[in-house]
Amino acid sequence: MKGFWKFSVIALAAVTISACAGTELQDARKMQPSGSPYNVELSRGYLEIAGDEHGEGDYRASDHFAKKSMQAGKGMSVAPDTIKSRSGVAKGAKAGELSAARQRLVTAQDRGGAAVAPSDTARAQVMFDCWIQEQDENRQPDDIRACRDAFLEAIGHVELALTPKPAPAARIPANYLVFFDWNSDVLTPEAADIVATAAANAMKKAGTRIAAVGHTDRSGSPAYNQGLSVRRAEAVKTSFEANGIAAGDVGVEGMGELENLVPTDDGVREPQNRRVEIIFD
Repeated sequence: MKGFWKFSVIALAAVTISACAGTELQDARKMQPSGSPYNVELSRGYLEIAGDEHGEGDYRASDHFAKKSMQAGKGMSVAPDTIKSRSGVAKGAKAGELSAARQRLVTAQDRGGAAVAPSDTARAQVMFDCWIQEQDENRQPDDIRACRDAFLEAIGHVELALTPKPAPAARIPANYLVFFDWNSDVLTPEAADIVATAAANAMKKAGTRIAAVGHTDRSGSPAYNQGLSVRRAEAVKTSFEANGIAAGDVGVEGMGELENLVPTDDGVREPQNRRVEIIFD
């Protein structure tokens, strides 16, 4: 009889433990996760695999993930499972691969993955924990593969989001102005520097066409000013050639005193009107 009662007590204890296991899922499902987008996604991800494990009858694993779901849902810091916590992994052939994967995950988190890519970072952690749990049991190769592949996909997205984006290319000005002394078609040092800059920028984009449009102020006769405006444009073209631009890529036009930058009366010497406009096409 004593043996019978002893067996009955053990059986009853086993039933009691079994009945208690898996109850964390119920509490986790009642929670409304809060906190950062990362914590909310982490909570939801853990809740999903807790439900999957419960459906497979693995109540211990279900409780484990349900607890992590609730912790994340309360805004707590939840770390990925460690290799040492899984004896079947720590002593197995996959320990190195999983250690490297965990380090990859932690590195991405330390670099700010949760802020930059909250959904993918949360999924990477959940799928890592799924992978290490399935590898620990080592009974369902398809599940191991699915969790591993999902982790690799998610962590790849996180690392891509963390990759510094190249700075946008500096916008190349499409127009330049060079100014001339009164009654002169000789480039000043400042004007020569501007033409050199324009030439360097023109060479950054193949096929750039350049127009050099000359202007004068309203001192002098219209006929004289027309010729002076052309000579100024020709001087700019010559400077472009000296800076490596083919002569055929620079068009020349003279506008005389017709298009003043600063409106003036006839005969006024206005420095802003003594100019060549450089236009990229």
